[in-house]
Formats: sequence, structure tokens, C-alpha cells
Amino acid sequence: MPYLSVQDLFNGMKDQLKLVLLTPAVPLTRKIHSPEIHRPGLAFSGFYDYFAFDCVQILGKTEIRFLNQLKGRSRETNLKRFFSYRIPCIVVAKQQSVSKDFLEQSIRSGIPVFRSPFRTARVASQVTVYVERAGAPETSLHATLVDVYGVGILLLGKSGVGKSECALELVERGHRLVADDMVEIRAEGRLLMGRANPVLGHHMEIRGLGIIDVRSIFGVGAVLNQKRITLAVSLEHWKKEREYERLGLEDRTYKLLGIGIPHLIIPVRPGRNIPILVETAALTRRLNLMGGRPAKEFNQKLIQTMHSSVQEQEVD
Repeated sequence: MPYLSVQDLFNGMKDQLKLVLLTPAVPLTRKIHSPEIHRPGLAFSGFYDYFAFDCVQILGKTEIRFLNQLKGRSRETNLKRFFSYRIPCIVVAKQQSVSKDFLEQSIRSGIPVFRSPFRTARVASQVTVYVERAGAPETSLHATLVDVYGVGILLLGKSGVGKSECALELVERGHRLVADDMVEIRAEGRLLMGRANPVLGHHMEIRGLGIIDVRSIFGVGAVLNQKRITLAVSLEHWKKEREYERLGLEDRTYKLLGIGIPHLIIPVRPGRNIPILVETAALTRRLNLMGGRPAKEFNQKLIQTMHSSVQEQEVD
């Protein structure tokens, strides 16, 4: 994952989790190297064999109570070993009080300590989601993203092939626009999420008309802020020498950020209703997700029919 700074985490979560910095003298420049969070209960007990020190450390009621029971040299040795690791930051949940020696060790080691009033499970889950999203790989693509029958379709193709016009007609037919011209794509786990460029928003450039605001013209129901991408459709001008898929038996894949999604190539030429073909592609994709494979089922049925016909002729 791309490295996320502790400052970024604080800026992004301080309002949501009401974070308070308990170590203002410590700079927030450390990097978070892992999207996971860690509760260091075992580490405080002296077990460091599998200590995930490179991620955010969450201290709940259990960890704080255990630390408060440690006394004398055992406590000093434990804290010294804990803070010897390059920990990015520590978040204390449930408004727990933190001992003076703990804060002194954290300042000496340059490890920021935050406190949140919320319960440990909420802090842990929200920090995990934020770090995963903020650190997710991203890319921008010259394309159009639409939501057709609940399927996120990425329309690809060279400039002037008709991506925007196709998307505009799909919006007029009741579907939703996510982004036009520039799609920002983020990999969240094994999912591809697409959204519009913040500057472009839900505007479209239509040759002959200019820039139009889809939300203003068609209403808020015609746009969507983000959508999971589950199908890529490439539009290209018809090429006589090219063999296009006719049976639907070939499975193509389009890769983005290391994640593959089904890919269709639709040739464009006068007389072809591209928006209807995209709608049909969306419905077919939905059917595939439910386990249906019409082309392969038809092909199998055709093969069985041919075998039966051959067998009948041999009997005759």
C-alpha cells in the first residue's frame, strides 16, 4: 500500500473519532506501513514474537488495565521494549487515562499518542477502514463510468468514438452517470471503485453542445458519486479486418491496478444502437453474476443436439 502519514490519519479522523493529541511535542511525520490495526495486549505481557509494530496500535480498557497492574522494574522493562519498536502512532480508546511514564516514553521515542472517547471496537473498525481506503492504489483513466441496471460499466475507447453520447442516452433512459472524460479509480481490496474527478464533477462534454451539467438537467437521480466497476466495455470504430466476438464464448479480461474485470469490445458504426447494446451487456453481466452463462449453455445444448443427431444416423 502507498504509505500514509500519521498527520494524514489525524486530519482525516480527528472529527470522526474526536481525536485529541496527548503528545503535542511529537511531530506527526511517521508513516503507516500496514492497513491493519493492532491491539498490543500480548506485547505488554512480554510476547513479541509476532508483534505487528508497523501499524496503528489501539489501546482499549483491557490493555490500559493490564499496564496499570505492572509495577517496578517489570513495568519499566516492558515499556522500554514496547517503545523500542518504530510504531507509527497509538490511539487510546474509551477516554482511558494514560500514565505519565507511558507518555514520557512515547515522547522520548517520537511516537504520537491520541485519545478518543469512543469504544475500542468503533475506533478500531473506523481506523482500519480509513487506512485501507486512504492507502489504496489509485489511478486516473480517460473513460466514462455509468451505472446501468446496478452494474458499474467503464466505457473505454479513443476520443470521439462516442462514449459521452452513449452515456448521455443511457442517462436519458433512466440510468446514472458516475463520471465522464476522467474517471478516478481506487482498488479497495479486490474491488475497483470509480468516481468523478472533483473538478469535473458530473459535467459532460458533448460535441456540438459543449459542456452540460447532467445533475442540473436530469436531476440528482441521474448521477451517482461512486460505483463499483464490474464490467469494461471498449467502443471502437468498426474495422473490416478484425474478427469480432459473435458467440460470446471468449472471456476477455481488462486489468486495472492488478485486478481483472470482464471486458467486451463493441464495434461502432452507423445504424448500431450502442446504448441498447450496453444495456444488454449490463443485464448479461447480472445474469453471469447469478450463475447464468447463456452463450455457453446454448453452445452445450447445440453440441448435445449434434451428438444425438449423429447417434440416430448411426442407428439407422
